[in-house]
Amino acid sequence: MSGAFGLGFSLLAAFAAGPAAAQERALVLPHIEGERQGRIVGEAAACGADEATTQAALRLLSERMRARVGQTLWQDRFLPEFNDALRLAAQLPPGDCAKALAALTALTRE
Repeated sequence: MSGAFGLGFSLLAAFAAGPAAAQERALVLPHIEGERQGRIVGEAAACGADEATTQAALRLLSERMRARVGQTLWQDRFLPEFNDALRLAAQLPPGDCAKALAALTALTRE
């Protein structure tokens, strides 16, 4: 009976910590994040963002995503979408450059 009580208490503690734990480990869909982040960096590059800034952002974003989802998901899901979105956005005519550069800054601060 004490085993069942211990299990019930563990489940109760896990349930109580649920919202806090969920905030720490938010769901990340690597392919969606790759597309979103690649578009932001690509738009900033099309708007003339400094190459050193975009390269630093690329390294930072890559390290963050690898830490969050692991090497395999980063390589198989995040990276291809990121690269495709980056290339496409960088080739499009610049849109709202102030917004694109602000988005790049915000993305690197997340």
